Amino acid sequence: MTTASSAAVDPAVDLSRYLLLPADADEGFPQAFRLALGTNVYTVVLTVTVVDEEHLSGGRPLVLPEAGAFMVATVTRETPGPARVVLRRKLVPGVELTGGELALLPVSLVVDPRNLGAAGPYGSEVRVGVALRWAS
Repeated sequence: MTTASSAAVDPAVDLSRYLLLPADADEGFPQAFRLALGTNVYTVVLTVTVVDEEHLSGGRPLVLPEAGAFMVATVTRETPGPARVVLRRKLVPGVELTGGELALLPVSLVVDPRNLGAAGPYGSEVRVGVALRWAS
């Protein structure tokens, strides 16, 4: 079993080794897409959980994480071999998460409540970098 971990990212760290996940916040959440990286293919699922409905009543965008609202990334390696979850973690901008051969670095997690379960250009923005930690 692979253990996921996290570490705060120093602002001076070179972020050029990351690719941006092809997340389209206008497509709404939950959202899933396939990603080919290195010799592997992954499925990435981004979900938003809001446990306090007051977050949804004001009409303001959710800047995640907030108390009672957060985004989770689940990354499953599809190939080679049987599918296997390599990372499932809450995302926090500026905190690098590692699991298996992958590193994720959330940069911006802004979700308009209208994009929860629905598509539309409401100004949501989700930017998450992904990189291989070692050759796979």
